[in-house]
Amino acid sequence: MNYVEKAFIFFILAQPALDILAYVNVPVSTILRGLAIGVAAGYLLCLPDGKWKKLSITYLIVLGAFMICHILNNHMVKAPFSISIELTYVLKTVYFIVMLIVYVFVIKSFSKQKNWQKVLQVIVFINLLVISFVMLAANMTNSGHRSYGALAKEGHSGWFFSANELSVILGMGFSIMLLYILKVKSTRSKILLLPVSILVIWAMLTVGTKVSFGSVIIVLGIALTFYSIKTIYNLKNWLNIIILLVLLTASLLMTPATPIGNNLGLTFGTNVVKQETDVSQSEKGTARRNILSGRSDFLYDMTAQYSKAPLSQKLLGMGFGGNYTIHPKLIEMDFLDWYFNFGLIGFVLLFLPLLCIGFRILSSLFKYRFSDITAPIIFTGAAVCLGMGSAFVAGHVLSSPAVSIYLAVLIGYLHTLAGREGSWQSNV
Repeated sequence: MNYVEKAFIFFILAQPALDILAYVNVPVSTILRGLAIGVAAGYLLCLPDGKWKKLSITYLIVLGAFMICHILNNHMVKAPFSISIELTYVLKTVYFIVMLIVYVFVIKSFSKQKNWQKVLQVIVFINLLVISFVMLAANMTNSGHRSYGALAKEGHSGWFFSANELSVILGMGFSIMLLYILKVKSTRSKILLLPVSILVIWAMLTVGTKVSFGSVIIVLGIALTFYSIKTIYNLKNWLNIIILLVLLTASLLMTPATPIGNNLGLTFGTNVVKQETDVSQSEKGTARRNILSGRSDFLYDMTAQYSKAPLSQKLLGMGFGGNYTIHPKLIEMDFLDWYFNFGLIGFVLLFLPLLCIGFRILSSLFKYRFSDITAPIIFTGAAVCLGMGSAFVAGHVLSSPAVSIYLAVLIGYLHTLAGREGSWQSNV
């Protein structure tokens, strides 16, 4: 494993710091992530010759040529047109694709190292701890960035910009963190890690979004199902079931006292009534308008714009926010945004790596017997599904470098797992 591959592995560890620096207007994250694209291109060029190297480089050249045509076409036919907005959106989108391809190669190489899975799991675990302690500090100092504009809704994203993006990071990371804890052999270590796990769950509930809350329930539910079945074959799994039940119970007990409890109408007492009383008439009107102006309305508007767009835009895309008149606005469903913003050709090109890698993963997994399915495959698969599902229904994943790098890493992790037997301690 070379130094560039090691740099990409530990680049994952830098993500929370980059996001905090972006929150305080220090533009280091933009520079480093832009640099990462350049380093990734150089890394791919320096790989030993092979079919997948040639296909990857050819694909990226074609994608780059498409993006140039995409921007030039919109420059000619779109008004208003902002080159800075368009370039930023293109780079954010391409960032995910480049990182996805690179991490498939990097993690495959990294898997030759001893305890490679443990290293990846620990890195993600550390990132979640950093995020959770930042959330705690922001909560104690009342300095967290509000998750919602409406006063009737509670929750904050700490010293991170977007609650939606943070929710997806926490959701995917929680699955890997749980995997690490359950794979620890020492009973004492597992018990000592329980309070840390509860802190992470608290942070997820404090964000106040349905995505983060749903991730807690889904991951714990999948874990309980998996280990309950495995217990039939191995009675040693009883401790993991107890730990999962403790975490699930703690999550349900904390929910009414956290922002997500308020937002779901589960808060005990009169807090919700009081908040509704405090909201002014104008704020209520704004809340009603926000409810009406949901994703379905943005989809309707974008569909109308697309139907009126020239053939060149139908094929090459309408660019960020479509053919807007005042302010650009995304549908906030990433795959639909890909289609309208990059057109039919762009959508196919962007979706192609996901399709190819996904096919390789599934075709490998279908060859497994049930007894061959390990905990890392289940938990990493759950994390990838959460990320892809969030991209489909909630957005803020595929075109957000802060989130998309985690999805790229986890897809690369799952791709390597599916292609080889692997667990850093045991098959269960």
